[in-house]
Amino acid sequence: MAVWSGERTAQQCEKVVKVNPNGVDVAPLKVFRLPDGDATIFLQGKKRGYIVEGRFINQDAAKSEMVPDAGGFYSLPPGTYEIRLPKVSIPLSATGFFYPRSTMTRLGILKSQTAVWDSGYEGEGSQVFHFLLPARIHRDETWVQFVLMGNESDAKAGYSGHYQGEKAAGPILPRTR
Repeated sequence: MAVWSGERTAQQCEKVVKVNPNGVDVAPLKVFRLPDGDATIFLQGKKRGYIVEGRFINQDAAKSEMVPDAGGFYSLPPGTYEIRLPKVSIPLSATGFFYPRSTMTRLGILKSQTAVWDSGYEGEGSQVFHFLLPARIHRDETWVQFVLMGNESDAKAGYSGHYQGEKAAGPILPRTR
């Protein structure tokens, strides 16, 4: 098992900002604010979302899309955000990982360590960040580093779960604050 080179990893990601020796830097396609304290997370089988004011809301419909201003900056108040990433294709010979850029960590922006990206997964996945302070981040700024690690042997079958083939779909109503 070995970490793939940045050049090799870049071939598995549709939109790379910077190729590094052992991975690639990636900017989000979209940024969404997750519901805050007035929502309850609901998860049962394929039903995933939130209960808001006694009513179930699908996970994508409950999130508010953040829109960059005329200068290209997201103005993000403290809270929790999901970023949608460019399409990646994880070969059967590898496993994917997204790590926060060290700049984000140094600034006190917390990234949830979400699931391993299984062999065979293809789609525009997501990552979650938590901001303790307001932030102003340009839309072209990279938030994560994508790394592929070679498997001991090729997976016999690729990922076939709920999120296979996902797109960066978003809620209907954008939020600009």
